Amino acid sequence: MTDTFTQPTNARSADPGKGDSWNHLRAIIDGLADGIVIVDPRGSIRFANPAAARLFNRTTEGLIGTDLGTPLVAGETTEMEIVRRGGGEVVYAELRVVSTEWEGEQVELVSLRDITDRKLGEERTRQLAHEREARLQAEAASRTKSDFLAIMSHELRTPLNAILGYSELIELGISGEISDTMRDQVGRIRMSAKHLLSLVNDILDLAKVEAGRLRIASAPAKVLEAVTSAITLIHPQASARNLALVVTPEIEGLPPFMGDAERVRQILVNLLSNAVKCTEPGGTITVDGAVLAAPDSAVQLQTRKPHVRITVKDTGSGIPPEKLSAIFEPFVQADSGKRRAREGSGLGLTIAQRLARAMGGDLTVESMVGEGSSFHLWLLADVSAIDGEVASPTTTETISGSRRKLQRPGTLGVLHGLGKVAKVLLVELEPLVDSVVERIRCDSAMRMAAGLRTSQVADHLSTLLADVASALVILEEVDGDASPLLADAMEIQRLVSERHGAQRARLGWTEAAMRREFMIIREEVGLVIRRVVSSAGPLRADDAVAAANRFLDQAEYIGVRTLEKGSDG
Repeated sequence: MTDTFTQPTNARSADPGKGDSWNHLRAIIDGLADGIVIVDPRGSIRFANPAAARLFNRTTEGLIGTDLGTPLVAGETTEMEIVRRGGGEVVYAELRVVSTEWEGEQVELVSLRDITDRKLGEERTRQLAHEREARLQAEAASRTKSDFLAIMSHELRTPLNAILGYSELIELGISGEISDTMRDQVGRIRMSAKHLLSLVNDILDLAKVEAGRLRIASAPAKVLEAVTSAITLIHPQASARNLALVVTPEIEGLPPFMGDAERVRQILVNLLSNAVKCTEPGGTITVDGAVLAAPDSAVQLQTRKPHVRITVKDTGSGIPPEKLSAIFEPFVQADSGKRRAREGSGLGLTIAQRLARAMGGDLTVESMVGEGSSFHLWLLADVSAIDGEVASPTTTETISGSRRKLQRPGTLGVLHGLGKVAKVLLVELEPLVDSVVERIRCDSAMRMAAGLRTSQVADHLSTLLADVASALVILEEVDGDASPLLADAMEIQRLVSERHGAQRARLGWTEAAMRREFMIIREEVGLVIRRVVSSAGPLRADDAVAAANRFLDQAEYIGVRTLEKGSDG
């Protein structure tokens, strides 16, 4: 058996120049990127070039004489799975076979091309498609469940309201005089119907939140009004249990929040009601407030934005540490089991947290057994109403009487120069978009972008960045104050962000991928800004970047929310 690539002996003697051509051919074959093997009729390898040896993770000498292990048909292309010697790694090769003559014997010349990357890519594509299909099925099932709950909740409310209405009429004596015993029994019916109606309303709210059908407003609203309204509703319950309700002076100094005032009142009523139930008579429930520029890292917020934090603190029994992470789950209560002292569905905190997150905020808890609990409601602050520095967790956390504000580009010395930044952004818009697109395509966290057209990857980015540049010009001209033009620019950004989120949802983008995309956008925009802002000028590069990021953060928030809704649909 020949174990080297050699020419026939008569070729050397007949024509001395022929030996040089054979050596040249051998050098070409040895230098090929594709593997080349010659297989005899018995299936044994008679020759292998270095590329083939690397494919099998062997030496050429060790490969010669072994069985190829797959049937060969001349003129056909097939694929082969190779388990490499030594670690068991699996690679894939595409085989092309031609018949030829080798040292007087009919053999098969086989070229082997490594297609492992292609096969893995196909497998990833199939896996992503399978995962997307499974997710769509799960989400469809969830929507069906939510639709069923919503329909049933509506159907249950009608007879429950009738029970409440007629029981009140009977209790008032409209249908005739009733005895004290009958009045007591009718009162129990009415209280039970109210409790059941409350549970049905909770289920309906949860179904709407999960189905993405709960309408959430976003407008400036005063914290004090929301707190006062909630306190008014809870005060009779607190008085009945001999509890003190304390609202600290800091609440009056808080800036307005951006959100749905009615939903915030609903959350506060839930928190205060829970506090009343969990606090023993003679205890205290305190409502406190602060405005922070950098909320705690554990809170699911956009950390670059200022937030108002409303805290409801009680002196109750507290929540065990092992149950803290579960109390926001549906149908879970800290006090559970047969000895549960308080009634309820276990949906109140679930709904409250989801409402808070739907408004761009969050709901968190701190508690110690025997010392009480503190629930923190985080809401986006209305930046235009903040006129001083806000506190941060590392310094003072509460404001003292006077209002504080975010360190923002709102003074003449800080804003002067944003127009120049905006002009450069517009001039470099095309290369800026190209850089973002290229980074997205090369990013391992966004493999779904690799096969997309440039227009699909870039999507609405040019429009968004152009509007951000316009907003920077307006921000300088109005000295950071509220302006109809700035409001129009923000509205355009909102529309563009919604369209972008919807397009990403159609392409199968994930929330993590979209957040990664906006991180790349911020980085590329930051590079352009830092290149143009002079260190000697009145405008600091950090301030200019922060001003641009203010708009990009909002675009990310709206885009992600739209993505989540689009994925549900």
